[in-house]
Amino acid sequence: MFKSWLTKISDLKETLAKTLLNGGDHPIEIFVRHCHYSSVGAHKKRFSNFSRERCLENLLETIADQEKINVTFFLDTFHPMQEAHFLCRQSLYPIVEFKAGSEAASFLYMLEYVYRQKLPPETIIYFLEDDYLHRSGWPGVLREAFTLPGIDYVTLFDHRDKYFFPQYADLKSKIFYTHSCHWRTTPSTTNSYAMFFKTLQKQIDIHRCFSLGRTITADHDKFCKLAEEEAILISSIPGYSTHVEVDFASPCTDWEKIFQETQVIT
Repeated sequence: MFKSWLTKISDLKETLAKTLLNGGDHPIEIFVRHCHYSSVGAHKKRFSNFSRERCLENLLETIADQEKINVTFFLDTFHPMQEAHFLCRQSLYPIVEFKAGSEAASFLYMLEYVYRQKLPPETIIYFLEDDYLHRSGWPGVLREAFTLPGIDYVTLFDHRDKYFFPQYADLKSKIFYTHSCHWRTTPSTTNSYAMFFKTLQKQIDIHRCFSLGRTITADHDKFCKLAEEEAILISSIPGYSTHVEVDFASPCTDWEKIFQETQVIT
């Protein structure tokens, strides 16, 4: 009996160690926005042979066989297309179609949809745009971020501009570490970021404010306002995701190689 008790204790310790190593066991709900056409991204310098289809395949590849991850896709059909959107080729996850016509309007549609969901308070909500790549293992890294005390918002995108834009010459960051990487506090990020559901509920008005009445969300201003409310945003070092934009991609990773090696399933 005593040996049996010791075995149970040992198993419990092993389970706890694995949970901590993997950054906890929080479910992740990913909400990804797609559209037929975006004027916001039309001018950006991309990797050769860029396509959002490859970004989609990269996302699906990196979450395959992962537990407690769900995806909901949003497709803005404001601009008509002759052919069905490539998103419709996948059947693993639901697609919510709507008509918005601008980045800010589509973000607000997604925001209100998510806000109405009945999710456990510590569900990780991950807002994602359709032109991002991820490194293998990113879900565990994202979960690790939320084991750090006092963290409110997380991005896996290590913004290259924070290292060379003149406005950030005097930027100071606090540095943290978890099992897989380091983290830094950062003043802002794009409209691809993660938080607990309870955090979104608490600060929903701020998330609405910087998209209402706009064509493009003022994401930098949004996070500056959140910082005024003492919310803390961190980004991984190195980045476990990147915006697919050549001049601003997360440093220290060959993202173009990852992009070119991602196969589009037709």
